[in-house]
Amino acid sequence: MFVEPDHRNQNIGALALDVISAIHTVQGVDFTVLVADDNGSGGLVRWYERNGYSKAPLMQDVLGSPGGEFGVAMIRPVRVEEGFFERCLIRWW
Repeated sequence: MFVEPDHRNQNIGALALDVISAIHTVQGVDFTVLVADDNGSGGLVRWYERNGYSKAPLMQDVLGSPGGEFGVAMIRPVRVEEGFFERCLIRWW
């Protein structure tokens, strides 16, 4: 996922994470797993942490980023806030 710099700080990324979580809920998935690649600055990893993700060091090699070469493995339990499906204007169903 990538949000163009001109469109950042508008909660687009957070909305995308909510939509992904909602899709995973419908699919019966328990966790969302990703690799956050921020070229070593740590900013993107901190952003994901603020959005409920945790580093997943045991999955680092499995996700194709041994030693963090291509980013940091992260995980978050799937969650959907009550009323999300009624409020969300993005429709995928």
